[in-house]
Amino acid sequence: MKKRLVSLALSISLLATLAIGCSSGQTASTNGGTGGAAANVSTTQPAQKGGVFSATKEQLEALPEAMLGEKDEFKGLTIGFSQRNIAGSEWWEQLVRLAKMEAEHLGVKLTVYDAGNDLAQQLADIETLVNIKPDAMIINPFHSTGVLPAVSKVHEANIPLTVVNCALDAQGAPFTFVSCDVENSGYKAGFELAKSYDEKNGWKPEVKALVLSAAAQEQESDLRRWGMLAGYNDYMLEKYGKSNLKIVAYRYYNWQPEPAMNETLDALQANPDIDVIFSACDGGAQGVVAALDSINKSGQILVTSIDARKSVLKWIKDGDKGIVSTVANDPRMMGKWAVYLAAKQAKGVTTPATFYVPNTLYNKANVDKVYDEKSQY
Repeated sequence: MKKRLVSLALSISLLATLAIGCSSGQTASTNGGTGGAAANVSTTQPAQKGGVFSATKEQLEALPEAMLGEKDEFKGLTIGFSQRNIAGSEWWEQLVRLAKMEAEHLGVKLTVYDAGNDLAQQLADIETLVNIKPDAMIINPFHSTGVLPAVSKVHEANIPLTVVNCALDAQGAPFTFVSCDVENSGYKAGFELAKSYDEKNGWKPEVKALVLSAAAQEQESDLRRWGMLAGYNDYMLEKYGKSNLKIVAYRYYNWQPEPAMNETLDALQANPDIDVIFSACDGGAQGVVAALDSINKSGQILVTSIDARKSVLKWIKDGDKGIVSTVANDPRMMGKWAVYLAAKQAKGVTTPATFYVPNTLYNKANVDKVYDEKSQY
């Protein structure tokens, strides 16, 4: 992948012009620059009596629904799982489904609470799980700082903590964070969007963009956006020495297709000449396609996204919806790895502070290698 050339000052300037305040203002608990490789280097976790975990080559290369551990390897362990939301998102459904599959395979009793996208409910759920006294805890936080009061109770109870998918503020350390390098994923997606637009249209003095950022005050959403904008601008700077990106609309859609559809329609009503759309996830891309279909503009606006869901891969394969790329952000991988690493922690094994699952970019050139019409995801 092309090296990053855009300066921090340019990125900050672009965001400042949008007059938005969606960053939590805290440093993310992720470590950037891995290029999507699974990371297993601990920077904050103290060494424990059970040794230090290191993933095997076979585990890292396993298919999304292949189990990681040995059958009944952790039989009798209990793990509590506070999930931010499930209903309405196939992505979260798949994350939880594979977490349950891995737990059953390992012989672990997994108790899952669904907060329904409600911070107060998630705080209560975490406290309830702490009172159950599980051997380990997994949290997919609704808000990177909002859940910290409950996280402190997890640590007070000396329960090992794994955070999955959405970043937790570093104040909640120590924990193992299982995710993709989402800023790097955003970078790949943005770079590919610029490349695709350039190959189709050549240099244009101005390219009008809609940025669909998933959620306000959420690090996961912020990192994806920062990466996407940096990737787009880097491509243009490398080729032309200047960027032509003009963000004319910036919207939130809370990771869901229907709000993304409504926000896209609203943005296009005000700005009918939008050229490109950055979508923070494939749920957003699904909403974008529904919006464009409804106004007969499918394929006229180029779109990039993150997740590599089957439906979006199919659109890339068919080439008729304007989706130029998506970057793997597989919830199945995250769900099973979260359970496996939480079980390791419960047995006294030191696990990584950050563990990244692969984040391959898929476009027209390589989509056939991954698309599977029988896949549940």
